[in-house]
Amino acid sequence: MTKIRWKSAWGIVIIIIFLILLAVRLELFKENTFDQPAEQRTAITHPSESWMNIYQNKKKIGVIHRTFNPLNNGHFQTSEKVTMQINTMGVIQALSIATESDLNPDMTFSSFNFELNSSLFRFNARGYVSKNKLILYAGLPPSQQKTIIPLKDVPHISGNIYEAAFRGGLERSVTRDFSIFDPSTLGIRKVSVTRNADEIIPIMGKRVLTQKLCADFMGAKNCAWLAADGEVLRESGILGLSMEKVNAEQARIGISTNGAADMTQIASIPSNLIIPEPSKLTAIVIKITGIRSQGLLLQGGRQTFDHNMLTITRESLSATAQQATVPPVFQKYLQPSPLIQSADAKITAQIKKIILPADSSQVRLRKIVQWVYRTLEKKPVLSVPNALEVLKNKMGDCNEHAVLTAALLRAAGIPTQIEMGLLYLNGRFYYHAWNLAYIGQWVTVDTVFNQIPADVTHLRLVRGEGAEQLDLLGLMGKIKLEVTSIRND
Repeated sequence: MTKIRWKSAWGIVIIIIFLILLAVRLELFKENTFDQPAEQRTAITHPSESWMNIYQNKKKIGVIHRTFNPLNNGHFQTSEKVTMQINTMGVIQALSIATESDLNPDMTFSSFNFELNSSLFRFNARGYVSKNKLILYAGLPPSQQKTIIPLKDVPHISGNIYEAAFRGGLERSVTRDFSIFDPSTLGIRKVSVTRNADEIIPIMGKRVLTQKLCADFMGAKNCAWLAADGEVLRESGILGLSMEKVNAEQARIGISTNGAADMTQIASIPSNLIIPEPSKLTAIVIKITGIRSQGLLLQGGRQTFDHNMLTITRESLSATAQQATVPPVFQKYLQPSPLIQSADAKITAQIKKIILPADSSQVRLRKIVQWVYRTLEKKPVLSVPNALEVLKNKMGDCNEHAVLTAALLRAAGIPTQIEMGLLYLNGRFYYHAWNLAYIGQWVTVDTVFNQIPADVTHLRLVRGEGAEQLDLLGLMGKIKLEVTSIRND
């Protein structure tokens, strides 16, 4: 196995979170919540073609090419292509995302196709609206999983929320809520948009009076500056990322591959204590400040949370947890999902090579964890991780380890979930993902480090397979940790 400078950072989640902020301005994901008559709305002139450069701390790392084409029947076709060079764990990687959508005459969404490509990994999600449902297909053909999402709270999905706020005549200091759908996590979340004071900004050599709108997405702030016709001219987001309108010639100027900050490093959190051997700890107490705990899963299982103090205690494996009977309430954690294809023939064939029918649950768990640990090349990748792609390519970071582990364990009859949060490593806490498996008791496991149970510096923040990771967005750059005590007895 090729060794790299492994920081177990949650690279793809950081990238996808930024892409969600991009989705805030895509033609695809606006909920049209304004009910003013059309003649009272501010008109918007959509350029048929436009470009924006993507910057990280003023260095160009990507470009966006966008088209908006009216059709003869009053419908519209839109496309958005994003190309980026991302530094994750010290490795520069190319990432490309293409989104195409069909819009009805009233700008409601009718269908979309989302494609993400990075090195060996690909991800596709496509879907269409049928009455009050969003019909989705995610993964890669011919193994795409179908999902139906009710649209009770999202009766219309179209356009871009900044343009929607502009079109609805959002007044200064007023806030309105929207819903956005993220195809990489198949999740729907609320975004609050507030109009701030107007500002004059320089764009393409001119000073332009703009409306400034700011979106609060899960606690993360993203702001946009709009021209008099409603076109987005500039945006700023988390982790030093920003976008700005340019002409076609400027868009063609090369993307910087030197000096770009490591996304995983700048998203990490320094520790006040150096912990020499985390795997030997039996308990840790951490003071958490700077965030709201609402929406996070800090309490439960091996974690207790009280008055900002989090205590994590290492599990002890029960001697009786050998052949577990799965309670009905946990059966859902045996089921396949769009990104964890545990019933696929390739997954079931692989599991037969790893375990024996007579193996106990605990033996199955250990064999699977060790197989994933030994088989996957520990390499940072930018993708929407799904088990079949990971099994095929046999490489990835913590996300790829977690989804493949979940698929194999479920195929072996062991209920499994994915947990996401922070992990201590070399003086800092990095965003990370691992698993929770049921073998007569729930136990945390980490196939990146071959740990059963995972060490107590795994700080769970959320648990889930997709949309829950969006809940971490508001933490980045805000959460502060102070290790107050450790125990190794």
